[in-house]
Amino acid sequence: MDTPPRASDLLATPVRTDADVLARIGAIIDAEARAAPALWLFFLGHDGLQNNVVVPVDDIPEFPDPRLVSNVCYIVTRVLAETPGGSAVITLSRSGPADRGEPDREWLRALQDGAATHHTPIRMLCLATPSGVLELGPVRATPGT
Repeated sequence: MDTPPRASDLLATPVRTDADVLARIGAIIDAEARAAPALWLFFLGHDGLQNNVVVPVDDIPEFPDPRLVSNVCYIVTRVLAETPGGSAVITLSRSGPADRGEPDREWLRALQDGAATHHTPIRMLCLATPSGVLELGPVRATPGT
C-alpha cells in the first residue's frame, strides 16, 4: 500500500502542468470522497504553490444550479483578488466512471459561463470520480463543449 504524501510536502511542491494539477487532485481527494457529489475549490499562488485551504461545496445537484455556480465563481474571484496572479482549480466530484456524461458537460458549460461572467481566474476545471481524475474541459467555452 502506498503511503499518501504529507500535506506539508504537497504544499511545498508547485503545481505547474496539467498533469501536476490532476495528480494533486488525486492526492488530496481520495477515491471515497470523490464518490460524493461536490465542487472542490483549490487555490494556487502565482508561483504554482497551493494554498493550504481546500473548500468542498457538498451535496450539489446532478445538474448545475446557475445561482450556485455564479455564487461559487464570484466567491473564488473575491478570494483571488487578494492573490495577484493566483488562480483556482474547480473540481466536480461524483460517483460512477470517469467518463464525461451530459450532466458533466452541463456543469462544464455552467462553470465556463460563471467564470467568464465574474472574470474568475481558473487554472483548470476537473472531474474526479472513484475511478480517476481528468480534465472536465477547457476553461473557456469553445464550440461543441
